[in-house]
Parts: sequence; C-alpha cells; structure tokens
Amino acid sequence: MANHLIEKVTTSRGGAIAVGIAVAVIAAILLIVYITRYKSSVDSTAAPVPVLVAKSLIVKGTPGTAVATKGLYQSTSVPSDKVQPSAISDPAALSGRLAVSDIYPGAQLTLDNFTAEASTALNAQLAGKERGVTLSIDPVHGSLANVASGDHVDIYTQATKGGRLVTQLFRANVLVLQAPGAAGGNVVLDVPTGDASNVLFASVNTTLFFVIRPAAGARPTARSQADLGTVNATSGKR
Repeated sequence: MANHLIEKVTTSRGGAIAVGIAVAVIAAILLIVYITRYKSSVDSTAAPVPVLVAKSLIVKGTPGTAVATKGLYQSTSVPSDKVQPSAISDPAALSGRLAVSDIYPGAQLTLDNFTAEASTALNAQLAGKERGVTLSIDPVHGSLANVASGDHVDIYTQATKGGRLVTQLFRANVLVLQAPGAAGGNVVLDVPTGDASNVLFASVNTTLFFVIRPAAGARPTARSQADLGTVNATSGKR
C-alpha cells in the first residue's frame, strides 16, 4: 500500500511538483549549511592574531631586553594562517634571550630567532649609535651607591661660568649600564656616540652630580641652573 501511495504521488502532476519543491528546499538548506560552515572556516583561518615584528634591523647578538626597551619592534596583527611557528606576541618573552641571527624589518619575531641564554656583556646591551662611557666616581661627589645597573639618572655639572660657580643640568634621563659600589669606582653610562666626548670632558674638568630618577612615570627634568644668588633667594623655600 505504501509503495502504491508513493507511486501515485510521484506519477501525478501535483505530487511531482510537491516532490520537486521538497527536494529544492532540502537542497537549499544543505547549501546554506555548507556556505555557513565554509564561511566560518574561512573567517577562522583569516582571524587576525597579534604578533611582534621587527621595526628596524635587529642584528645578531642583540639582547631581547634591548629589543623591547629600545623600540626595535612593533605590535601588529596578521591572519592566523600567516603566523610563523613560535611567533612572539608578548614583549616579556624577549627577556633573557639573545638574537641568534639578523632579523630584518617587517619580519615576525619568533622564539627561534632568539636563544634562551642572554649575554651579560656590556656591549651586548648597546645598539646602533649607543656607546658605553666609563667614568670614575668618588664616594663624596656624585655617589651612586644607591643606584643599580639599569636605573636612570639626571646628571648635573658644577663649574665656573662667567666668573661665578654654577650648578646646572648637564644630561637628563641617562641609563646606568653598570653602577659602582658604595666605595666609589667606575660607572658606565649609555650615551649617544656624538655626545661621548662631552661627557668625558665634563667628567674631567667639572664636578658631576647624579640625581636619582623615579623608576616609572618621571616627568621631564627642569632645565635650570643655580648659583649663590639663586641659593640665597630660595633659602627656606619648599
């Protein structure tokens, strides 16, 4: 009886139309499901993923810390299917690492680009036009006993200017690559190559004083100078 009913439906004009409509509806549903799944798959593949890329040339031997602190990278997003294996998205992952090969601008930073053993040598903490200048510091003037390597300081000079003794800002926000001990010794400062001669001259021919800066959120240092007149004029001022 069931077979007879099916034969009657499929052989009659109205039945054939109904079957055709049903088949078309099912086909449309299957097509929509397929397209939806395909689009979801494509969207998943093309979803942007955050990565770090080299902003400028990172030469072999550059410490990961220097890459992070000196702005040698920039954050960007690429489709997930374009992400390199072991790609780095967090600058903290660069800490304690050393570039094992040259990394060219625009290249993604990956863990394979860096060894897990960072060099402690001072020259590994410098890049480009940076230079490490060594100054001898006595325990009385400009003591850096409370400054650790990696801190930043403001440097003031005291010298005769126009027949009067003047103390004034010499350089602001200078990185201390290596700090001396409480008894004095040598301090190594990170300075631009074009300024190294000025720093060396000032260390020999003037008295240098070092002012400790905040660890974070420091405001610009005031470009001021002081002499006996300003000291007397501001006595008692807070």
